[in-house]
Amino acid sequence: MKKLALAALLAITPVTFAETLEHVEEEVHLAMETIQQLKAEINELKAAVKMQGEMAEAQQSSIAKAAKKFEKITLGGYGELHYNDTETDGGTKSKSLDAHRFVLFFGYDYSDRVRFRSEFELEHALAKDTADGSGPGEVELEQMYVEIDLTDQLQTRFGVILMPVGILNENHEPPTFYGVERNDVEKYLIPTTWWSGGAEIIYKTNNGIMLELMVSEGLEGSTSMDIRAGRQKSASAVANDLAYTGRLTYTGFPGLKASVFYNHQADFTQLSSDNIDKLDLYGASAIYGFGDGFEIRAIHVQAEFDGKDESGADFAAGFDEQQGTFLEVSKRTGNLGVFFNNSNVSGNSVSRQYTVMQYGISYWPMGTDTVVKINYYDKEYPNPSKTSSNSDGVHIGMGYVW
Repeated sequence: MKKLALAALLAITPVTFAETLEHVEEEVHLAMETIQQLKAEINELKAAVKMQGEMAEAQQSSIAKAAKKFEKITLGGYGELHYNDTETDGGTKSKSLDAHRFVLFFGYDYSDRVRFRSEFELEHALAKDTADGSGPGEVELEQMYVEIDLTDQLQTRFGVILMPVGILNENHEPPTFYGVERNDVEKYLIPTTWWSGGAEIIYKTNNGIMLELMVSEGLEGSTSMDIRAGRQKSASAVANDLAYTGRLTYTGFPGLKASVFYNHQADFTQLSSDNIDKLDLYGASAIYGFGDGFEIRAIHVQAEFDGKDESGADFAAGFDEQQGTFLEVSKRTGNLGVFFNNSNVSGNSVSRQYTVMQYGISYWPMGTDTVVKINYYDKEYPNPSKTSSNSDGVHIGMGYVW
Protein backbone atom coordinates (compact mmCIF):
# COMPACT_ATOMS: atom_id res chain seq x y z
CA MET A 1 0.00 0.00 0.00
CA LYS A 2 2.76 2.43 0.91
CA LYS A 3 4.53 1.62 -2.34
CA LEU A 4 1.36 2.38 -4.29
CA ALA A 5 0.94 5.85 -2.65
CA LEU A 6 4.55 6.78 -3.25
CA ALA A 7 4.23 5.83 -6.89
CA ALA A 8 1.15 7.99 -7.27
CA LEU A 9 2.90 10.98 -5.65
CA LEU A 10 5.88 10.69 -7.94
CA ALA A 11 3.55 10.50 -10.90
CA ILE A 12 1.91 13.93 -10.24
CA THR A 13 4.93 15.86 -8.87
CA PRO A 14 6.41 17.00 -12.25
CA VAL A 15 3.11 18.63 -13.27
CA THR A 16 2.61 20.45 -9.95
CA PHE A 17 6.20 21.63 -9.81
CA ALA A 18 5.99 22.95 -13.36
CA GLU A 19 2.81 24.85 -12.62
CA THR A 20 4.31 26.34 -9.45
CA LEU A 21 7.44 27.42 -11.26
CA GLU A 22 5.38 29.10 -13.98
CA HIS A 23 3.31 30.91 -11.38
CA VAL A 24 6.42 32.11 -9.58
CA GLU A 25 7.87 33.39 -12.83
CA GLU A 26 4.67 35.37 -13.48
CA GLU A 27 4.76 36.85 -9.99
CA VAL A 28 8.42 37.80 -10.35
CA HIS A 29 7.77 39.39 -13.73
CA LEU A 30 4.85 41.35 -12.32
CA ALA A 31 6.95 42.44 -9.36
CA MET A 32 9.72 43.60 -11.71
CA GLU A 33 7.24 45.64 -13.74
CA THR A 34 5.91 47.17 -10.54
CA ILE A 35 9.43 47.98 -9.38
CA GLN A 36 10.22 49.63 -12.72
CA GLN A 37 7.05 51.71 -12.48
CA LEU A 38 7.92 52.70 -8.93
CA LYS A 39 11.44 53.65 -10.04
CA ALA A 40 10.02 55.82 -12.82
CA GLU A 41 7.61 57.49 -10.45
CA ILE A 42 10.40 58.04 -7.91
CA ASN A 43 12.58 59.58 -10.63
CA GLU A 44 9.71 61.83 -11.66
CA LEU A 45 9.22 62.87 -8.03
CA LYS A 46 12.94 63.53 -7.66
CA ALA A 47 12.91 65.66 -10.81
CA ALA A 48 9.85 67.57 -9.59
CA VAL A 49 11.40 68.14 -6.17
CA LYS A 50 14.63 69.28 -7.78
CA MET A 51 12.76 71.64 -10.10
CA GLN A 52 10.74 73.04 -7.19
CA GLY A 53 13.96 73.49 -5.23
CA GLU A 54 15.60 75.29 -8.14
CA MET A 55 12.49 77.46 -8.58
CA ALA A 56 12.40 78.24 -4.86
CA GLU A 57 16.11 79.01 -4.88
CA ALA A 58 15.69 81.22 -7.93
CA GLN A 59 12.71 82.92 -6.32
CA GLN A 60 14.62 83.47 -3.09
CA SER A 61 17.56 84.80 -5.09
CA SER A 62 15.23 87.15 -6.97
CA ILE A 63 13.66 88.34 -3.71
CA ALA A 64 17.10 88.80 -2.18
CA LYS A 65 18.23 90.81 -5.20
CA ALA A 66 15.07 92.95 -5.06
CA ALA A 67 15.50 93.48 -1.31
CA LYS A 68 19.13 94.43 -1.77
CA LYS A 69 18.17 96.87 -4.51
CA PHE A 70 15.37 98.33 -2.38
CA GLU A 71 17.88 98.99 0.40
CA LYS A 72 19.64 101.39 -1.97
CA ILE A 73 16.48 103.46 -2.53
CA THR A 74 15.87 106.63 -0.51
CA LEU A 75 12.34 108.01 -0.24
CA GLY A 76 11.14 111.20 1.39
CA GLY A 77 9.19 114.38 0.96
CA TYR A 78 7.80 117.53 2.54
CA GLY A 79 4.78 119.79 2.28
CA GLU A 80 3.03 122.80 3.76
CA LEU A 81 -0.44 124.35 4.07
CA HIS A 82 -0.88 128.10 4.65
CA TYR A 83 -3.73 130.30 5.84
CA ASN A 84 -3.13 134.05 5.53
CA ASP A 85 -5.43 136.78 6.85
CA THR A 86 -4.19 140.33 6.10
CA GLU A 87 -5.59 143.83 5.65
CA THR A 88 -4.01 146.91 4.05
CA ASP A 89 -4.15 150.43 5.46
CA GLY A 90 -6.36 151.21 2.48
CA GLY A 91 -8.95 148.77 3.82
CA THR A 92 -8.38 145.88 1.41
CA LYS A 93 -8.85 142.56 3.19
CA SER A 94 -7.38 139.29 1.98
CA LYS A 95 -8.00 135.80 3.33
CA SER A 96 -6.53 132.79 1.56
CA LEU A 97 -5.84 129.13 2.21
CA ASP A 98 -3.26 127.41 0.04
CA ALA A 99 -1.84 123.89 -0.14
CA HIS A 100 1.39 125.59 -1.07
CA ARG A 101 3.71 122.65 -1.66
CA PHE A 102 3.68 118.87 -1.91
CA VAL A 103 7.10 117.42 -2.67
CA LEU A 104 8.32 113.86 -3.18
CA PHE A 105 11.97 112.93 -2.90
CA PHE A 106 13.49 109.90 -4.61
CA GLY A 107 17.11 108.76 -4.47
CA TYR A 108 19.15 105.71 -5.36
CA ASP A 109 22.65 104.74 -4.19
CA TYR A 110 24.49 102.97 -6.99
CA SER A 111 27.46 102.49 -4.67
CA ASP A 112 29.11 104.13 -1.69
CA ARG A 113 30.46 106.82 -4.02
CA VAL A 114 27.81 107.28 -6.72
CA ARG A 115 24.26 108.47 -5.94
CA PHE A 116 21.16 109.76 -7.71
CA ARG A 117 18.90 112.40 -6.14
CA SER A 118 15.64 113.98 -7.31
CA GLU A 119 12.65 116.04 -6.14
CA PHE A 120 9.24 116.24 -7.77
CA GLU A 121 7.00 119.09 -6.63
CA LEU A 122 3.36 120.09 -6.98
CA GLU A 123 2.62 123.70 -6.03
CA HIS A 124 -0.78 125.15 -5.06
CA ALA A 125 -2.62 121.79 -5.19
CA LEU A 126 -3.21 121.69 -8.95
CA ALA A 127 -1.48 122.49 -12.22
CA LYS A 128 -2.96 124.68 -14.95
CA ASP A 129 -6.53 123.63 -14.28
CA THR A 130 -8.22 126.39 -16.30
CA ALA A 131 -8.99 126.15 -19.99
CA ASP A 132 -6.34 128.69 -20.96
CA GLY A 133 -3.69 127.01 -18.80
CA SER A 134 -3.41 129.94 -16.39
CA GLY A 135 -4.28 128.08 -13.20
CA PRO A 136 -2.39 128.77 -9.97
CA GLY A 137 -0.37 125.57 -9.70
CA GLU A 138 2.78 124.10 -11.18
CA VAL A 139 4.38 120.69 -11.47
CA GLU A 140 8.14 121.07 -11.18
CA LEU A 141 11.31 118.99 -11.27
CA GLU A 142 13.25 120.74 -8.53
CA GLN A 143 16.25 118.41 -8.42
CA MET A 144 17.61 115.63 -10.64
CA TYR A 145 21.32 114.97 -10.40
CA VAL A 146 24.02 112.34 -10.08
CA GLU A 147 26.49 112.85 -7.24
CA ILE A 148 29.98 111.31 -7.32
CA ASP A 149 32.53 111.19 -4.51
CA LEU A 150 35.82 111.55 -6.37
CA THR A 151 37.75 111.39 -3.09
CA ASP A 152 36.83 111.64 0.59
CA GLN A 153 37.01 115.43 0.25
CA LEU A 154 36.10 116.09 -3.40
CA GLN A 155 32.62 115.63 -4.81
CA THR A 156 30.89 116.51 -8.07
CA ARG A 157 27.28 116.77 -9.23
CA PHE A 158 25.72 116.77 -12.70
CA GLY A 159 22.07 117.52 -13.53
CA VAL A 160 19.36 119.81 -12.16
CA ILE A 161 20.80 121.28 -8.96
CA LEU A 162 19.72 123.79 -6.31
CA MET A 163 21.98 126.83 -6.56
CA PRO A 164 24.53 127.14 -3.71
CA VAL A 165 23.39 130.55 -2.44
CA GLY A 166 21.73 131.87 0.71
CA ILE A 167 20.28 129.96 3.66
CA LEU A 168 16.90 128.65 2.48
CA ASN A 169 17.56 127.84 -1.16
CA GLU A 170 18.88 124.36 -0.39
CA ASN A 171 17.29 123.78 3.03
CA HIS A 172 13.69 124.99 2.96
CA GLU A 173 11.66 122.19 4.52
CA PRO A 174 8.95 123.79 6.75
CA PRO A 175 10.13 122.34 10.10
CA THR A 176 13.61 123.83 9.57
CA PHE A 177 12.71 127.55 9.54
CA TYR A 178 10.48 129.94 11.48
CA GLY A 179 7.53 131.79 9.98
CA VAL A 180 4.80 130.44 7.76
CA GLU A 181 6.15 132.11 4.62
CA ARG A 182 9.78 132.22 3.52
CA ASN A 183 11.44 135.58 4.09
CA ASP A 184 11.17 138.09 1.23
CA VAL A 185 14.92 138.68 0.89
CA GLU A 186 15.42 135.03 -0.04
CA LYS A 187 12.24 135.04 -2.10
CA TYR A 188 12.85 137.97 -4.44
CA LEU A 189 16.62 138.53 -4.46
CA ILE A 190 18.14 135.01 -4.15
CA PRO A 191 15.46 133.95 -5.49
CA THR A 192 14.40 130.87 -3.50
CA THR A 193 13.65 128.28 -4.73
CA TRP A 194 16.26 128.60 -7.50
CA TRP A 195 17.55 125.58 -9.40
CA SER A 196 19.41 125.21 -12.68
CA GLY A 197 20.78 122.56 -14.98
CA GLY A 198 24.55 122.36 -14.76
CA ALA A 199 27.58 120.89 -13.01
CA GLU A 200 28.96 121.53 -9.54
CA ILE A 201 32.15 120.60 -7.75
CA ILE A 202 32.43 120.60 -3.93
CA TYR A 203 35.63 120.50 -1.89
CA LYS A 204 35.59 119.98 1.89
CA THR A 205 38.55 120.32 4.22
CA ASN A 206 38.99 118.74 7.63
CA ASN A 207 38.91 122.09 9.42
CA GLY A 208 35.32 123.06 8.49
CA ILE A 209 35.88 124.89 5.19
CA MET A 210 33.82 124.01 2.11
CA LEU A 211 34.19 125.46 -1.39
CA GLU A 212 31.45 125.03 -4.01
CA LEU A 213 31.80 126.02 -7.68
CA MET A 214 29.00 125.66 -10.22
CA VAL A 215 28.42 126.41 -13.91
CA SER A 216 24.79 126.36 -15.03
CA GLU A 217 22.03 127.84 -17.12
CA GLY A 218 21.59 131.53 -16.36
CA LEU A 219 18.52 133.60 -15.65
CA GLU A 220 16.45 134.83 -18.57
CA GLY A 221 15.16 138.11 -17.21
CA SER A 222 13.70 141.21 -18.79
CA THR A 223 14.61 144.88 -18.86
CA SER A 224 12.50 145.33 -15.70
CA MET A 225 15.39 143.65 -13.81
CA ASP A 226 13.05 141.36 -11.87
CA ILE A 227 15.39 138.62 -10.62
CA ARG A 228 12.72 136.14 -9.49
CA ALA A 229 10.90 136.33 -12.83
CA GLY A 230 14.12 135.36 -14.61
CA ARG A 231 14.27 131.77 -13.32
CA GLN A 232 14.17 129.29 -16.22
CA LYS A 233 13.82 126.14 -14.08
CA SER A 234 15.65 124.02 -16.70
CA ALA A 235 12.59 124.05 -18.94
CA SER A 236 14.10 124.33 -22.45
CA ALA A 237 16.33 126.95 -20.85
CA VAL A 238 18.07 129.47 -23.06
CA ALA A 239 21.81 129.04 -22.54
CA ASN A 240 23.33 131.84 -24.60
CA ASP A 241 24.98 133.13 -21.43
CA LEU A 242 25.82 130.67 -18.68
CA ALA A 243 25.95 131.54 -14.99
CA TYR A 244 28.95 130.98 -12.71
CA THR A 245 28.40 130.56 -8.98
CA GLY A 246 30.77 130.12 -6.05
CA ARG A 247 30.27 129.77 -2.31
CA LEU A 248 32.71 129.50 0.58
CA THR A 249 31.34 128.13 3.87
CA TYR A 250 32.94 127.88 7.29
CA THR A 251 31.66 125.55 10.05
CA GLY A 252 34.85 125.15 12.09
CA PHE A 253 33.51 127.07 15.10
CA PRO A 254 30.93 125.24 17.27
CA GLY A 255 27.38 126.35 16.46
CA LEU A 256 28.38 128.54 13.52
CA LYS A 257 27.69 128.21 9.80
CA ALA A 258 28.90 131.25 7.84
CA SER A 259 29.01 131.66 4.05
CA VAL A 260 29.85 134.12 1.33
CA PHE A 261 28.50 133.54 -2.19
CA TYR A 262 28.77 135.07 -5.65
CA ASN A 263 26.85 134.56 -8.89
CA HIS A 264 27.82 136.13 -12.21
CA GLN A 265 26.00 136.20 -15.54
CA ALA A 266 27.29 138.10 -18.58
CA ASP A 267 23.81 138.96 -19.89
CA PHE A 268 20.79 138.86 -17.57
CA THR A 269 18.25 138.82 -20.44
CA GLN A 270 20.21 136.44 -22.72
CA LEU A 271 19.67 139.05 -25.48
CA SER A 272 22.34 141.29 -26.97
CA SER A 273 19.74 143.59 -28.56
CA ASP A 274 18.44 145.18 -25.32
CA ASN A 275 19.99 147.57 -22.83
CA ILE A 276 20.67 145.10 -19.97
CA ASP A 277 24.05 143.40 -19.69
CA LYS A 278 25.57 141.53 -16.79
CA LEU A 279 24.20 140.70 -13.36
CA ASP A 280 26.41 140.22 -10.31
CA LEU A 281 24.57 138.71 -7.35
CA TYR A 282 26.49 138.27 -4.12
CA GLY A 283 26.09 138.22 -0.37
CA ALA A 284 26.86 136.71 3.00
CA SER A 285 24.87 134.60 5.44
CA ALA A 286 25.32 133.20 8.93
CA ILE A 287 23.54 130.90 11.34
CA TYR A 288 24.77 130.80 14.91
CA GLY A 289 23.32 128.69 17.69
CA PHE A 290 24.85 129.75 20.98
CA GLY A 291 23.29 127.24 23.38
CA ASP A 292 20.05 126.85 25.34
CA GLY A 293 18.05 126.87 22.08
CA PHE A 294 18.99 130.43 21.10
CA GLU A 295 19.79 131.04 17.42
CA ILE A 296 20.53 134.00 15.20
CA ARG A 297 20.15 133.99 11.43
CA ALA A 298 21.29 136.78 9.15
CA ILE A 299 21.71 137.28 5.42
CA HIS A 300 22.60 140.24 3.22
CA VAL A 301 22.23 140.15 -0.57
CA GLN A 302 23.37 142.61 -3.26
CA ALA A 303 22.39 142.57 -6.94
CA GLU A 304 24.09 144.87 -9.44
CA PHE A 305 23.09 145.24 -13.10
CA ASP A 306 25.11 146.79 -15.90
CA GLY A 307 23.56 148.42 -18.95
CA LYS A 308 24.82 149.50 -22.33
CA ASP A 309 23.15 152.85 -21.66
CA GLU A 310 22.42 153.59 -18.01
CA SER A 311 20.50 156.80 -18.61
CA GLY A 312 17.09 155.09 -18.61
CA ALA A 313 14.40 155.55 -15.95
CA ASP A 314 15.10 152.29 -14.12
CA PHE A 315 18.80 153.11 -13.81
CA ALA A 316 18.01 156.68 -12.78
CA ALA A 317 15.68 155.35 -10.06
CA GLY A 318 18.43 153.09 -8.75
CA PHE A 319 16.67 149.81 -9.55
CA ASP A 320 19.90 148.50 -11.09
CA GLU A 321 21.31 148.21 -7.55
CA GLN A 322 19.08 145.97 -5.46
CA GLN A 323 19.70 144.72 -1.96
CA GLY A 324 18.09 142.96 0.96
CA THR A 325 18.87 142.20 4.59
CA PHE A 326 17.21 139.61 6.82
CA LEU A 327 17.79 139.20 10.57
CA GLU A 328 16.13 136.71 12.91
CA VAL A 329 16.41 135.82 16.59
CA SER A 330 14.76 132.66 17.94
CA LYS A 331 14.56 130.53 21.06
CA ARG A 332 13.46 126.91 21.17
CA THR A 333 12.55 125.12 24.39
CA GLY A 334 11.66 121.48 23.88
CA ASN A 335 8.98 121.28 21.20
CA LEU A 336 8.10 124.98 21.29
CA GLY A 337 9.94 127.84 19.59
CA VAL A 338 9.44 131.62 19.49
CA PHE A 339 11.01 134.05 17.03
CA PHE A 340 11.28 137.60 15.78
CA ASN A 341 12.58 138.58 12.35
CA ASN A 342 12.85 141.56 10.05
CA SER A 343 13.32 141.76 6.27
CA ASN A 344 14.41 144.88 4.44
CA VAL A 345 13.92 144.61 0.67
CA SER A 346 15.03 147.11 -1.97
CA GLY A 347 14.11 145.57 -5.30
CA ASN A 348 13.39 146.48 -8.91
CA SER A 349 10.39 148.80 -8.37
CA VAL A 350 8.69 151.00 -5.79
CA SER A 351 6.29 148.15 -4.95
CA ARG A 352 9.28 145.88 -4.30
CA GLN A 353 10.81 148.23 -1.70
CA TYR A 354 9.55 147.64 1.83
CA THR A 355 10.24 146.14 5.25
CA VAL A 356 8.50 143.13 6.80
CA MET A 357 8.44 142.46 10.53
CA GLN A 358 7.24 139.13 11.91
CA TYR A 359 7.03 137.38 15.26
CA GLY A 360 5.34 134.18 16.32
CA ILE A 361 5.66 130.60 17.50
CA SER A 362 6.36 127.16 16.06
CA TYR A 363 5.33 123.88 17.66
CA TRP A 364 6.78 120.49 16.72
CA PRO A 365 4.25 117.86 17.96
CA MET A 366 5.98 115.30 20.20
CA GLY A 367 9.35 116.31 18.79
CA THR A 368 8.54 114.98 15.32
CA ASP A 369 9.46 116.45 11.93
CA THR A 370 6.03 118.04 11.69
CA VAL A 371 5.31 121.64 12.65
CA VAL A 372 2.41 124.00 13.36
CA LYS A 373 3.18 127.72 12.95
CA ILE A 374 1.48 131.01 13.67
CA ASN A 375 2.94 134.48 13.25
CA TYR A 376 1.98 138.13 13.14
CA TYR A 377 2.92 139.93 9.91
CA ASP A 378 3.50 143.65 9.32
CA LYS A 379 4.59 145.12 5.98
CA GLU A 380 5.57 148.79 5.58
CA TYR A 381 6.48 150.80 2.46
CA PRO A 382 8.79 153.82 2.94
CA ASN A 383 7.51 155.53 -0.23
CA PRO A 384 4.54 157.84 0.57
CA SER A 385 2.78 156.77 -2.64
CA LYS A 386 2.46 153.24 -1.25
CA THR A 387 1.10 154.13 2.21
CA SER A 388 -2.29 152.61 1.52
CA SER A 389 -0.56 149.31 0.63
CA ASN A 390 0.93 148.92 4.10
CA SER A 391 -0.55 145.74 5.57
CA ASP A 392 -0.63 143.54 8.62
CA GLY A 393 -2.28 140.33 9.67
CA VAL A 394 -1.86 136.74 10.78
CA HIS A 395 -0.30 133.74 9.04
CA ILE A 396 -1.11 130.19 10.18
CA GLY A 397 0.50 127.08 8.70
CA MET A 398 1.44 123.44 9.04
CA GLY A 399 4.27 121.52 7.50
CA TYR A 400 6.18 118.28 7.59
CA VAL A 401 9.22 116.46 6.25
CA TRP A 402 9.78 112.70 6.16
